[in-house]
Parts: sequence; structure tokens; C-alpha cells
Amino acid sequence: MNWTELERGFTGADRRRVAAVTWRAAKRIAPVIARVADEYGPEALEWFNAIACSLGVTERYVTGLPVTRFTLDLAADTARTAATAGANAARLLGPSRAAEDAELAFASTAFAADVCRAHSPQRAAMFAVQGLRAADASGRIPREWLETDVALLSNGDFGDLWPIGEPDWSAEGWERLRTAGPMPALLTIPVA
Repeated sequence: MNWTELERGFTGADRRRVAAVTWRAAKRIAPVIARVADEYGPEALEWFNAIACSLGVTERYVTGLPVTRFTLDLAADTARTAATAGANAARLLGPSRAAEDAELAFASTAFAADVCRAHSPQRAAMFAVQGLRAADASGRIPREWLETDVALLSNGDFGDLWPIGEPDWSAEGWERLRTAGPMPALLTIPVA
């Protein structure tokens, strides 16, 4: 994948579809955050909750539902706040592979929100590539899935998030979040 060419291609593409490609990559790697709880404690599941909430806002934008610029700002900042919490824990408790994987998920999620709120197509394209590069660096998503999402950009019919089935590590991460108990309701958008 040529990142420079990809950025050029994203610049002229439909913003919602570019955001969808980035959101899909971020959603795929988000569950790695649950594994950090094994090393840094259950607070890591709150970081995952924050990321899930941020992804929900981006998904709303991607699907064409109303979302304000302010809420997109909060979604990006929420992902970055989770990243800061993870970095602080790593400083206190020591580095780990799980924390490094989580950092990539935090970054990918923040960049997905940035695509939605960018003030120009060029900046949106730059953020999209940064988000995809973070997701790709995780090694958890087959590159061909990212390439397929990019290839489907023109029609926006991306299909299943996990084309050959969700991996165990992903399903386990989402299950850990579901069963973690009450979490703060961040970035919820009331339905009228």
C-alpha cells in the first residue's frame, strides 16, 4: 500500500466514505485495549469504553446521521484522553506489548474522528492515512482487508467488518467490555 498515493486518492473522495474506511480499521483493532486490563487493571476497560463511545460518534457521522462539530471534537479528544491514561499507566507500571497495541487503537480511533471534523479534504485525507497506518501497524488486520475497503471507496458498499468472521481476540475484547459492569455513558446522543 502506497500511503502517499492513498492520501492523494482520499483527497478527492467522498468524506463520509473516507471516514468509513478509517472507522472500520479503528473498530477492528479497538478490542485489543481489553487485554491491557490484564496488566494495568480494570481501569483499562474504561479506556476501551471511551474508545467505543468515540467510535459510536464517528459511526453516526459515517452513516449520515446528524452529529455536530463539537461532538466530533469531543470524540477525538476522548480517544486522546484514553491514550493519555494508557501512557500514564505505562509510565507507572512499565511498558508492555498490550499497551503498545492499545496505543495504536487509541490513535486510529482519534484519527477516524479527525477525518470527520477536518476543515479541508487534504487534512481529512492526511488523518485517514494516519488512522489506517496505525491500524495496519497493529498487525491484527490483514492488509488485504484495508486494501479491499479502499477499493470499495467509490461505491461505499464495504460489506462485513470481518469478511471471514470475527477473530477470537476481538470477540473476547467486546465481551469483556459488555460484562465489565457499569461504565460512564460518554458521548451519548439522545434520540428525539
